[in-house]
Amino acid sequence: MSIESDTGDYDFESMFEEPADYRPPTPEAKLVSFDRASSDITSGPEVIQIRLLGTHPLWGHHLWNAAKVFAKYLDTHKEDVTNKTVLELGAAGALPSMIAAANHAQRVVITDYPDNSLLDNIRKTAELNFPSSSDKPAIVVAGHKWGYDIEAIKKLNKGEPFDVLILCDLVFNHSEHQGLLESTKQLMGQNGKAFVVFTHHRPWLADKDMEFLAKAEQEGMHAEKFIEEYTGAMFDDDPGDERVRGTVHGFCLSFA
Repeated sequence: MSIESDTGDYDFESMFEEPADYRPPTPEAKLVSFDRASSDITSGPEVIQIRLLGTHPLWGHHLWNAAKVFAKYLDTHKEDVTNKTVLELGAAGALPSMIAAANHAQRVVITDYPDNSLLDNIRKTAELNFPSSSDKPAIVVAGHKWGYDIEAIKKLNKGEPFDVLILCDLVFNHSEHQGLLESTKQLMGQNGKAFVVFTHHRPWLADKDMEFLAKAEQEGMHAEKFIEEYTGAMFDDDPGDERVRGTVHGFCLSFA
């Protein structure tokens, strides 16, 4: 649209158009390969393909060291998931869920914040790794905001709580500890386990990270450390002790 005046014609639409190079393009999604190096691999793909978004404000575009360490652990401790119902919270790339499915979990429910781009990306990852309908494990992808809609998630497991919960690199989100704990308590079966695996990405806030486990114990759960592994820091340029930023810790929660 143009408006004519005594000083000439003004094209207001073009006045407010952004130049083609004004904003950088959104990074494209990419595939990251995870080699299941364990000699004990007897089922599922030898290499897991994880599809990662180019970017996401909730950090769902990274394959976190905690997820890789726990994935390796699951391949050597198949009994923790075989024939079990498994729920992953805040899954992001969902690598541990893919390993659980490959190791014959009875059902795998993969959740993250109810954002379509995150959930669609997880579905694409599942399809990449289990494309054949004949041997596809029972995988369900759903949105879940911690502390809310607990019954809706249980319905995805025939109305029952789960045998195994996976929480990889979630405890850095201190403001959400209570909601995360509520989901963990209510969605884990009485004889179940919740694997809480994380890195202290901000060493000066390590005590705040650990408050999640302290709160869990205050509410009748027992925390037992099952793994500690140095992987190197996730982000090289971050501040703080590199050794702290580069160490993955794993705790198993159960009802005392």
